Formats: sequence, structure tokens, C-alpha cells
Amino acid sequence: WSYSYNLSEGANNISIASHDAAGNESPAVLTTIEYDLNIYVNIGNTSGIEDGTQTHPFNSITEGIEAVTSGKSVVVAVGTYNEQLIINKEIELRGAGKESTFIIGLGYTGSLITVTADDVTISGFKIDGISDTDVGIYSDSSSSIEISENLIQNHQDSGIFYHRVSDDYPSGIYVYNNEICFNSTNGIKVTGAGSGIIEGNIIRNNDCGIKASNDASIEVKKNNIYDNSDSGIFCRNNSSLLIWGNEITSNGYGIRVGEQYSDTTNPDIGGGARGGIGKNNIFGNTTTLHGVSNMTDHNIFAKYNWWGDVAGPKYPNNPDGNADLLSDWAYWDNVNNKDGAIIFEDYLTEPQTL
Repeated sequence: WSYSYNLSEGANNISIASHDAAGNESPAVLTTIEYDLNIYVNIGNTSGIEDGTQTHPFNSITEGIEAVTSGKSVVVAVGTYNEQLIINKEIELRGAGKESTFIIGLGYTGSLITVTADDVTISGFKIDGISDTDVGIYSDSSSSIEISENLIQNHQDSGIFYHRVSDDYPSGIYVYNNEICFNSTNGIKVTGAGSGIIEGNIIRNNDCGIKASNDASIEVKKNNIYDNSDSGIFCRNNSSLLIWGNEITSNGYGIRVGEQYSDTTNPDIGGGARGGIGKNNIFGNTTTLHGVSNMTDHNIFAKYNWWGDVAGPKYPNNPDGNADLLSDWAYWDNVNNKDGAIIFEDYLTEPQTL
């Protein structure tokens, strides 16, 4: 005999009893059947039997993405996966940890991971371009993307590159608790009307740590941004950034605002139109000691920050501020900046804790 049963996701408790022709019934046998809609991947599966279950996982992430149902997870075991991925459905791609689960781009060009769907989460990987791929994670016009607990490194352009045509702040992209380093151009690049939150990351040893341009609208908070050769944060064109609670040290420029007189970018580094609370530690940046460089024709607000010394930053209204090479002052050049200035006061007299 046979019997069909509609299983629900999770644990299904089933009672089975048999009857003979005389109507006698056997004692019921209780069993539990686990029904898991997630898909599993393990490159170590060399058995030749693959169906995406925990017992018989696929051995490539691409197979897992193709098989998974939207709204479910692709769970990736420890190993090195030399694959170029396209995520075209609403899923979570979950590795076993950045210390042991590697997606590498050996021999590939372009983007290592391309996201074309909304509501995608990527966590728990080292995403390493091996200096071959242009971008670690790229998305054009998707929304509600979460990227967390990854190490993203060694890409020719950007570790993360996010672009949107229309603004959906703050639901665009959420990048948190990653380490993003050794990318030739940018750690994180947001363009178009891309929006979102960048929080709690280590962003180091890139050319620009974070670059925002066009109409990008981003909240940058509680990151440790250091050793980026051009700038820790570079905002230009019409971008709008809220920058607070960050450690911004040992970069070229700490925060670089604009490229030319007509640039309309207007970040709030503290006390500006977006209600910024400041509380950034901005010191030890080395490009002519620029903690903040304003190259626009309008004022930039950078109040309530720590500049490496109780005397605050050195600028025309505070000539006794700290100009020590280990500290910062801010760029103030009335020839290049026209009427643009940087509003510092009130500044903090002690460093802040992230």
C-alpha cells in the first residue's frame, strides 16, 4: 500500500498504523520527517550524487542558486569555490564564515558576484578577486540588499559597487560588519541614486575607502576607515552623506568633499541639514594634513568631531589649533574654494568610542 502526505517546511510528526482484512489495527508508529526547502552546497561532495540536500549537497554554488526557491537560503560549507555568480532571485547566500568559505575569481574578469534581484543577503564569505575581477559584489538597480560578515578584497575596481536609477533610501543596500581591503580603486562605491547604510565595517588599504557620487544618499556610521591612499570618504557631484561615529585615520584625505567649484555634494559631518551628531574621530590623515577638504563653493558642516587634539583643528578662525603631523587640520583655501568653508565649532575635546 502507499499513502501520500503533504509535508510542511520544518518538522512533520506522522503517525502510521496498519489494518488487516479482519479490521485489526497495529499499534501506531510515530516518526518525524524534516522537510527543508533550503539548498546545501559542499565542494567536498565527490560522491556523484547531488540533490541539494544536506545528505547529498551540490558541489557548486551556481547549482545551488539555480535550484533554490525564492525566499530560501543557499547554505555553503567550508571550502574554496572558484566561481562567478549571478544571484537572480530573492535568496540568502550563507557561507560557513569568512575564515573558511572562499569565493575566488581566479581567471575571471568583470564582477565576481552580480546581484540582479531584490531582497538578497550575502554573508559569511571571503570574496577574493585574486586581482583578476573588477568588482567583488555588483548590483545595478536592485534594492534591499544586505552584505555582512564578509572579507572582500583584491578587486581591480571596487569591493562593492552599488548603483540605482531611483532613490529608495534607506532600503537600497545595507553593508555591515565586513572587512573591505586591498581593492585597487574603492572599498565601497555607490552611484546614481543608490542609497543605504554602511555600518560597523573595517575599510582599509584601498585607494578610496568609500566613494559616493551623483545622487547617492548614504548613512555612514561606526566604521573604522584607515590606510586608504586617496581618501577615507570621497563624496562628489550631488551625493548626500550623513557621516557620524566613525574612526577616520591615516588616510590621504580624511573626508574629501567635491572635485570642483560647481560641485553640489553636501555631506553632513555634524550639525548639518540632516541632523548629524558628528562624533567622528578624524586625525592622522596625511595629504597636507587634510582632515576634511572642501572643494565646493558652499559651506560644509563638520561640528562635534574630535580632531586629534583638545585645541581642535587648525584653520583661520582657530590659528592655535593643532598642526602636528600626527593630527589634522582642514583644507581652507579661499582661492580654490571660493566662498565654501568648513564649519567646525563646536568641536570635541576628547576622542569618541565607536
